[in-house]
Amino acid sequence: MKKIVLTCTLFFATYVVFAQWKNKNYFVEQDQKVQQKLEAWKDLKLGFFVHWGAYSVEGLCESWPIVSEDVDWLTPHKDMQRFRDHYFNLPAQFNPTEFNPDHWAQLAKDMGAKYFIFTTKHHDGFTMWDTKQTDYKITNPKYPYANAKHADITASLFDAMRKKEMMIGAYISKPDWHHPQYWSPSFDAPTRNVNYKIKRHPDWWKQFTDFFYNQVEELMTQYGDVDILWLDGAWATKSNQDQDMKMDQVGEMCREHQPGILVVDRWIGGRWENYRTPEQHIPSESDMIPWESNMTVNCCFSYRFVDSPETKVKSSRELTHKLIDVVSKGGNFLLNLGASPKGWFNQKEVESVQGMGEWLKLNGKAIYCTRAIAPFSEANVRYTKAKDNSKVYAIVLLDEGEQMSKAMLPGCLVAKNATVKDVATGKKVKFSQQGNATLIDMPKKKGVSHYAVAFEISKVEKMAGKHFGKSQAAIDAENRNQ
Repeated sequence: MKKIVLTCTLFFATYVVFAQWKNKNYFVEQDQKVQQKLEAWKDLKLGFFVHWGAYSVEGLCESWPIVSEDVDWLTPHKDMQRFRDHYFNLPAQFNPTEFNPDHWAQLAKDMGAKYFIFTTKHHDGFTMWDTKQTDYKITNPKYPYANAKHADITASLFDAMRKKEMMIGAYISKPDWHHPQYWSPSFDAPTRNVNYKIKRHPDWWKQFTDFFYNQVEELMTQYGDVDILWLDGAWATKSNQDQDMKMDQVGEMCREHQPGILVVDRWIGGRWENYRTPEQHIPSESDMIPWESNMTVNCCFSYRFVDSPETKVKSSRELTHKLIDVVSKGGNFLLNLGASPKGWFNQKEVESVQGMGEWLKLNGKAIYCTRAIAPFSEANVRYTKAKDNSKVYAIVLLDEGEQMSKAMLPGCLVAKNATVKDVATGKKVKFSQQGNATLIDMPKKKGVSHYAVAFEISKVEKMAGKHFGKSQAAIDAENRNQ
């Protein structure tokens, strides 16, 4: 299949903004079905991301506590092997009796999400579908949830989300710390990486990569239409300790079974990273490469009990502002909730995302199916435009209790004969030109409507101001690969 590399001349701004993907070229697939899928994905803007596994039984961080690395975001254990044994036995206690996939799908719709990505398997290797490749899975007869109505959790969720017309994404980890040919029992496992020399044991590595290939193929062939394969564990790559995951074979197999599927081999670059995924932050500038900020509603990806000091829930207003900021810069916003051991979510988090969804019901026209337009963001204003360039949207972000009779749209000179409307109500508003900016009357708002006011502008004379500059995008990419 033909592919081309974006050149530095054509997309110089892209190179600057995502500079920390240095030496990781972005390839543009020429497969029309991939291009069409990518354009459709860019229309959706908001995704619902869920981390869920046996780790939720104790409100633990997903997978990472079993890694022997002295990093500032992991608490060391007095006896790591004892803790690992305990952790790997958590599925025997995992019995989410309150899980209802239809309720999850309704929550996704209520929050305004248009696509769904689920952690079918995290780095710990516990598989949330009825895989035939391992017994370390939700449907193992030894585990209490094996005979439940929705025991194949992945199948149940994907079916429920499709009924709400969601695009479907399968998260899966490339490394698997439970698999004996990744962390071999013959050796200690001191880091996140494979714990043996692959060149000395190529047969072990082949067994592992065959296992990974077969698990992905199950997802591609037994779980209906899948739109996105979202791969995590960037350290499992050929340039790092020869951890060649045979991604050409995996990706081509996916496209054979699921034509046009987007493959996101995170942090790697090249053909199998169809869009980029800055984590837990929003780039400071726009970018022409397709991208998606993935972020948590509280402090963590996995579930935390209500009394946990880590449970600091972002407000509906804050989430709405972050969504607007991401979309104005041309990205998508993938918002994560961690599911509880019973199968639902912290109520404060549910209320927070529902509040954002209420704002979107009123103002979604300025978000969905839009594209970025410079100057993207100025002061407390964010800009988007209709895909067909017929309209520009200006969105004024408001702080709690802030009241404004007028707002300045810096960098946006609205044409004198233009019509400006409040998106939420459809009512026209008055405006006046002020140099290269526009002064606009602010309608009074309350409740969720007060989070931000979106205006639809029929015609602009000029969009001025900043365009591109230095960014913090993907600042954690290098750290995660060390």
